Amino acid sequence: MVLSQSELRLINSLKKLGGRADAETLAKDMNEPLSSIFSLSLLLRDKNYVSVEEILREWYELTDEGRKCLNEGLPETRVYKLLETSGGELSIEEVKKFLNDKELAAALGWGRQSGVFTIERKKIVLKKKISFNSDIVLRKVAEGLNLTEEDLKIIQELERRGLIHKRSGKIIILELIRDVTPLEVGIRALTAEIIKSGKWKEISLAPYDVTASPPEIFIGKKHPYLEFLEEVKELLFYMGFEEMSGPYVESEFWNFDVLFQAQDHPARTIHDNFQVKGVMPNIDAPEELIIKVKEAHENGGSTGSRGWRYNWSREIASRPILRSQTTAVSVRYLHNHKTPPIKAFCLSKVFRPDVIDSKHMVEFCQLDGIIGDYGINIKHLLGILKEFADQLGFKEIKFKPSYFPFTEPSIEAYVKHPKLGWIECLGAGLFRPEVIKPLGIEFPVIAWAFGIDRLAMIKLGIDDIRELHTYDLGRLREWGWIGFAKDNY
Repeated sequence: MVLSQSELRLINSLKKLGGRADAETLAKDMNEPLSSIFSLSLLLRDKNYVSVEEILREWYELTDEGRKCLNEGLPETRVYKLLETSGGELSIEEVKKFLNDKELAAALGWGRQSGVFTIERKKIVLKKKISFNSDIVLRKVAEGLNLTEEDLKIIQELERRGLIHKRSGKIIILELIRDVTPLEVGIRALTAEIIKSGKWKEISLAPYDVTASPPEIFIGKKHPYLEFLEEVKELLFYMGFEEMSGPYVESEFWNFDVLFQAQDHPARTIHDNFQVKGVMPNIDAPEELIIKVKEAHENGGSTGSRGWRYNWSREIASRPILRSQTTAVSVRYLHNHKTPPIKAFCLSKVFRPDVIDSKHMVEFCQLDGIIGDYGINIKHLLGILKEFADQLGFKEIKFKPSYFPFTEPSIEAYVKHPKLGWIECLGAGLFRPEVIKPLGIEFPVIAWAFGIDRLAMIKLGIDDIRELHTYDLGRLREWGWIGFAKDNY
C-alpha cells in the first residue's frame, strides 16, 4: 500500500504531536486547511494507519455586545465604579456623560433588581457594596478558560442578556495506529538524483489511474435570469430606445396621481401597496404641475375631461410608498423630456403586497416603455409589441381590449407558457390627456408595462416564478442559456 506525500506529512505531524491530536491542531502544524485534514484522515483510516474519533462538545462565545462589554465593562459595573469614586451618589445627567441611554437603562434595571443602587430624586444612590464576577466570567469565556459551577450560573444570566451564546460542534481526534515503512512511501516522479543514488530501490511509485476522468471544472457565469434581463436591455437598445431610471421609494403623487388614478381607487389602499415609514411625506414636483394634476382629478382642468369629481388631497399624494409600477418612472421622464420623438424604457424592480405562489412575488421586475411623437397611434403600439415579442422568441402572443385609469384605448397581452397555458404578460395603451396634458406634453404617447419575470419563466423553461431567484448551484449549472442572435435585431 503506497502513501501520498500529503498522507505521509500528516503521519509525521501526528508523530511529532505525540501520536494523538485533534484535526485543528494538525491543520495548524501542517499549515493546511482543516478540510484537507478531514479528507486525509479518512484516507489514512481506510488504510489502517490512524483511528478517527468524533467528540461532540459545547462551548460559549461572546456576542458583539459581549465583546463591547468586555472592553468597556458591563453597564452596571461602570455605574458602580462611578458611584464608588463619587461618594455614593450621582445625578442621572452626570452618569449619562459616560453611558448611552440603552446602557444606562440596563444598569438601572440591574441595580433595582439586585438592590445595589436605586434612583432617588433624579439621583442614582449606592445602597451596598459587592464584588463583581460577571466581568471576570466574560474574560474567561473570551480566553477559553475553564468555568466553575458558579461561573455557569452567571453565564445563564449573561446569555439571557445576549452577551454570550452557546455553540456546539464536533472535534475530530486522530490517533496513530501503526508507522510507515519506506516501501509504503510513494513518489509521483523519478528524478536523476533518485536513480543515480540508488534510492529507487527503496521507494515505491504512487499508482496513477490512466482511466480516471479529470476533475470537472465549473466556470463562473452570470445567473440565467440576470443574463435574460441584460439581453432584454440589449434588444431595446438595438431597437433605438434609451434607458430611464427612478427611485424605489416614491410619492403617491408620481406613482398614482400623475397617472390619473383616483385617490379612492382600490389599488391605493394599504393592502395593495407598501407604505414606507421613516420618510417625510413630500411631493418633489413643481407647484405648477401639482395644481394641474389636482385640477385634472377634480374637474378635468384643461384636458377636456370632467375629472373624477372629488376633492383631491395633497396629504394623500404626499405619502411615501415603495413604487408599485415603473410607469412612475415614465411620467417623471416625460415631465423632463417634452420634445419629440421620445423612445425610452425602464427595466427595474417594483413592489406589491401579494400572496407568493408560482406566478406571483411581492418584489419583481417590470419593463416599462414609452414612445411619443406626432402621429403615433395604437397601431404603432401593437407593431412595437409584436416586434419585441418576436425578437425574444415568443411566437404565440395575443391581445385583447382592457381598462387602465391612465390609458385609452387600453390592451392586455398574453403569451403561451408550455405548462401554464396563456398567461398575462403586459398592460398597454395610449396615455390619456389627463396624464400628458398636465405634464406639458402636446403629442400622443403610447406606453406599456411588461411583467418581464413571466416572460423569463417561458424563456428559461420553468413553471414557478420563485425559481428565477434560486441559488441551487446544481440547478443553475444544468440550466444553460441560449442568448438572442444579434442578426435578428
